[in-house]
Amino acid sequence: MKSNKPLGHENEISNPDFHHPAQKTSFFQKLKWFAAQRKLHFIFILLALFLPFIIVVYSVIIPVGQYQAMPWSGQQTADTISKKSSKLNKDQKGLVMDIIGMEKEKVFQENRLALASQDSIYLLVNLIDSTMNLEIKGVTVRTNSILDLEVSNRFRLISHENIMPWLQKPFTLERALATIPKSPIIVKQAPKDTIEAAKMSTTPEPPKPTAVFFTFYFDRNLVIEVEQVNPPDEENLDDVKAYRRQKRNEARRSIWQSLNSARRADQPMTIRLIVSEEDAKAIYRAVPMNTHLILKI
Repeated sequence: MKSNKPLGHENEISNPDFHHPAQKTSFFQKLKWFAAQRKLHFIFILLALFLPFIIVVYSVIIPVGQYQAMPWSGQQTADTISKKSSKLNKDQKGLVMDIIGMEKEKVFQENRLALASQDSIYLLVNLIDSTMNLEIKGVTVRTNSILDLEVSNRFRLISHENIMPWLQKPFTLERALATIPKSPIIVKQAPKDTIEAAKMSTTPEPPKPTAVFFTFYFDRNLVIEVEQVNPPDEENLDDVKAYRRQKRNEARRSIWQSLNSARRADQPMTIRLIVSEEDAKAIYRAVPMNTHLILKI
């Protein structure tokens, strides 16, 4: 019995690798259509270029930008111990806290002893007593009260065993930003003769109003921000804006540094201290560059 199918269709049915010419034409037509769509090419290029940037923004930059310091209190350490040692009873938790306190006091006094042999002024920040003192050779030369303070959340996340080596030795100041000069300079016009000199007033000029904001960048990623408690006057707003602009640039630099070396230890440990304007000015102008700091938390 003969088949009614046209000759040549037997190979089309029996050969599974056979493709109809119309199918090839359709594929090439789609390829030519895509090649002609300039807008689609532009969209694909944009996606290829900006997809890594979007990932970096959402994974690194936005979390850093949303950082908020937390108020500090000694109870935070006790709460952390309670969560990590829930199996201990009240007396045992109290004993653990006493041991931790003695270890911190030991490191604190050892650091003071190490700096007592030097001739330069150094800083002593005690978050427990809310003081920021200036010392030289182990003697306190000025006591400054901390009116308010905030610390980075990392202080609560790091265990006592890991933070003690970080506090083991004094911190060294590497650089600073401030709204006031380190050493104030008064420029006066010299008199032409003795007659003009006699006419000049000998009364000292009153100090100009200032806004005292400064940031100390220490080694081991410790950052101390100090601000005066009262808001700046309108005539000092430009200085404060320039200072904050510099701080934003420093923050951007630290973000890119963390991208190049994304390690948890490279992230800054920030402490923000609020003091009086007089104390802030005295602290900034008294301590030399490359000074040292002892921290007690």
